[in-house]
Amino acid sequence: MANEMLRVLKPEGCVLWFDFRVNNPKNNQVKGIDAAEIRSLFRQCDIQLASALLAPPIARQVAGWSKPLAELLRAVPLLRTHYVGLIRKKH
Repeated sequence: MANEMLRVLKPEGCVLWFDFRVNNPKNNQVKGIDAAEIRSLFRQCDIQLASALLAPPIARQVAGWSKPLAELLRAVPLLRTHYVGLIRKKH
């Protein structure tokens, strides 16, 4: 799939990546993908990745009554469940 994404990508284009970085303990069908695997799929690319998104179960519990606490918790890397990234072909 990664090869096909790059094949159809315009030279000046980029892939916006957003996916789980951890497995979902309540749904064994949801598997995370780590940064090393993403980098191996797009070897010929420049990749910028950042962990993002406070774990949804925590966010649902906290954000409704304390947005500042939710933002504080989101700052803890262990509590972020997704990667957001920008993938570009090297020129």
